[in-house]
Amino acid sequence: MAPSSDSPSNARRALIGVVLVIVLLAAGLSGAWFYLAGRLDGELTRAIEQARARGTEIACPNREVFGFPFRIGFHCDSLSIARGGDRPFEAVGGAVRTAAQIYRPNRIVGEMDGPLRVDGSSFPPLDLRWALAQVSATFWTEGLDRFSFVTEEPRVATLAATEGEAQPIVEAAHSEAHARRRDDDLDIFTLMKGGKLTFPGAPDLPPLEASTDLTIEGAGNWLSGAARGQTGRELFAGRNVSLRSLLVEMDTANAELSGDFSFDDEGRVSGTFQLAIADAEKIAELVTSVAPNLKDIASGIASALPMAGRRSDGRTVIELKARNGILAIGIFPIGKLPSLR
Repeated sequence: MAPSSDSPSNARRALIGVVLVIVLLAAGLSGAWFYLAGRLDGELTRAIEQARARGTEIACPNREVFGFPFRIGFHCDSLSIARGGDRPFEAVGGAVRTAAQIYRPNRIVGEMDGPLRVDGSSFPPLDLRWALAQVSATFWTEGLDRFSFVTEEPRVATLAATEGEAQPIVEAAHSEAHARRRDDDLDIFTLMKGGKLTFPGAPDLPPLEASTDLTIEGAGNWLSGAARGQTGRELFAGRNVSLRSLLVEMDTANAELSGDFSFDDEGRVSGTFQLAIADAEKIAELVTSVAPNLKDIASGIASALPMAGRRSDGRTVIELKARNGILAIGIFPIGKLPSLR
């Protein structure tokens, strides 16, 4: 019979082995974290320098990498982006925080504190505020693969010339936007709940619910920066778009547009659409109150609905055709759509 003293010795050796494995794993994890932290800080510095070389200044004061041992990310006291030249642009926001799990560093989640002030040459100064703003991004071999932006209680206002004065444009209870690369294409989905739009000189509008679901052919590389510096006309020329749904609901009125379309080199749209409408007269009235230049199109569609439409699920559905920017119901033109610039 083996001596009984062998059992305690075996147990001690097993315990020592477990402790050594834990120590080695902890050392490996710590080394990996500090390696990734150094890489992250270096990549951020490189990105800022590359942006400066292209004429864009990015400031992220008091930047610090944090999250040891299971998360990794950075935070800074504020974030500002400024670009000069022919199309000057400036954005100044609050503190920024980002983080990724150490076992999944290619998915990053971030938050930003408001307000965010944005000023550019092609639009009036804007003031953006929110209760919560979160961004998530997933990177893969070709760069950015998925992107989501979710806000609670977002508010957008234009800033008047007098400091401190702001004119509200849109606010909502909740909004979100998602984009993903699918093969070579780009899928986009947006949602707004409890929205309120404000237009100078226009009457108060009912609460707004809106969503968009579409695919842009061959635009997957836009997520990796291929769209940078191009105009809308340049981006969409010759590119097919599949609109599964553009839904807008206000009070008793709602409209949903779907169809496939494309733009030519001059920014004119051509395609075939299905438009489903409930309470067309109310919609035409609302459209005219906020966009007088679309009065003829809105009135034309509302007038044609009883004759050209069919009933489906409590709504009237009509087919619209666009050719070189001219919108028609059947063979009857009803208006000209704005061209991309």
